[in-house]
Amino acid sequence: MRASAGIAPSQRRLQRPPDFTGGRLERFDQVFVRHGLAGAVLGAACLWVPELRALLDETLTSLRLAPGRYLLAGLLLLGLMLCNAWRIDRRVEAATVGWVLYLLALASWEEWLFRLVVPATLTDSGLPPGAAVMIANAAFGALHYFTLRWKWQWCLAAFVGGLALSRHLHEHADLAHIVLLHWVATYANTPRPPGSARRELESGT
Repeated sequence: MRASAGIAPSQRRLQRPPDFTGGRLERFDQVFVRHGLAGAVLGAACLWVPELRALLDETLTSLRLAPGRYLLAGLLLLGLMLCNAWRIDRRVEAATVGWVLYLLALASWEEWLFRLVVPATLTDSGLPPGAAVMIANAAFGALHYFTLRWKWQWCLAAFVGGLALSRHLHEHADLAHIVLLHWVATYANTPRPPGSARRELESGT
């Protein structure tokens, strides 16, 4: 019981028991260091590659043409997520707002890397585009297995969901749109920040 006391219910559902990849992730700093930080640094580094930055610019055309539409959609989604947080816990803490915004940042760099950078790099190396997309999304699923310690079935779901997002990007060339879709899906999987269950135990709620 003690090992999982600080893990929100959704994260207990996603995470495996302790194994060769380590123990359960019970705090935000553990999740950030193992998953968020490395990806954010890599994503930022890729922005310095002119060819990749040009590819990014192409997929942000819709955002540049109608920024208000995306801002309104983002604010609406944020409001709905915070309303859901209130429905679950009857309160909205700063940690909850921070977690929701972190998930948006996470969706942004994951879409940038796994839907654009990795497929484009593999294609430039000579792989067929279809194979490049498959490998990129397989890496996306595997990342969650090793960094967030997800159970294999959830990693498979991430792979399949990534394929759907890749197809959407191929058809519409709108990265901002699929970031919003990814944000919603990630929030649905993990609506509470790590450690929220521990805070509830300590407060007696």
